Amino acid sequence: MRLSLFGFLLITSLVVRGQPHKISFPEIESYEYDTNYIESFNSKLALRFVIPKRVEQFSIRDAKTGQKYVYKANEHYGIGVGFTYKFLAVDMTLNPAFTQKDNEKFGATKEFNLKGSVYLRRNLIDAYLRYYKGYYVANPTDNDPNWQPNMPYPQRQDIQTIGWGFNYTIPFNWDRYTPKVTFVLDGKLKKSAGSFMAISSLYFYHLKADSSIVDNTFKPEAQINEADIALLGQLFGYSYTLVYKDFYASAGLYPGVTFPVGTVRSEDGKENPRFTANFKLMIRAGIGYNIEKWYAGAYLILDNNQTALPADLILGNTLAEFRVFLGYRIAAPKVVDKVLDKL
Repeated sequence: MRLSLFGFLLITSLVVRGQPHKISFPEIESYEYDTNYIESFNSKLALRFVIPKRVEQFSIRDAKTGQKYVYKANEHYGIGVGFTYKFLAVDMTLNPAFTQKDNEKFGATKEFNLKGSVYLRRNLIDAYLRYYKGYYVANPTDNDPNWQPNMPYPQRQDIQTIGWGFNYTIPFNWDRYTPKVTFVLDGKLKKSAGSFMAISSLYFYHLKADSSIVDNTFKPEAQINEADIALLGQLFGYSYTLVYKDFYASAGLYPGVTFPVGTVRSEDGKENPRFTANFKLMIRAGIGYNIEKWYAGAYLILDNNQTALPADLILGNTLAEFRVFLGYRIAAPKVVDKVLDKL
């Protein structure tokens, strides 16, 4: 299940102790965009139907020998609904079991996702929490020459991971370009435009298993059963949206570096990540159709992290979300404003 952070806060405000509870939301700003480039639909209530698909994988690789294990979660498709109005954005989706790939071949994965975004006039803040339990080995032939494609993938139901963190995005050409027009669609780009962007990130990654995630042909330092790592990152890149009439295509590439702290536990004992610059890459892309009432499209968000460990080991983690959506904007009923005024 996926529930926007805003939705979580809204529900919490209504049930905690049964008493009124004031939530301090960001002040609603009057947009000062260049109206030759951006048309705002901020006063409309945007309803949408969404189908998301998320990818979660991690790997451990020996940079000297080339040995590696790649683990993937069995992927779900979600089905849900959402809305955007002024500063509030809520998406709620379910992940039906039948949308997973063959459980006998890939194993079953339990999944929970929570995500919230604050789209201010100039900047963008993302917060997220992801939990997965149950992985399969995606590269079995690298470690077992007897494995055949018609066989089930090696599975580890005991492995669980938690990833959570924050991204703070600053577009430098904010008055003519804003990423929220592409990913929240509370407005419309009238002309093609782009912007350099800086992204500051803080990412926490927790991994736990009942036993080593690799076999005993790996060095003891690679035979990891637990990791708790924090990555402080800084990225810089460029995003551009091509507009043709009511259609758009957007792409952004943001390479950067992270610096880690934390603890890794293996057969060799307790270790700390190497405090060195690690590569990080984010990609945001989307295509769609956008008019005053209707909007539809798809977007992709990818986040890849690499962390250097002792003994020439590299722990990798890739998160990705592909989402298809169809939405319709209406004039907000008065009751909606009354509810927001009471928050």
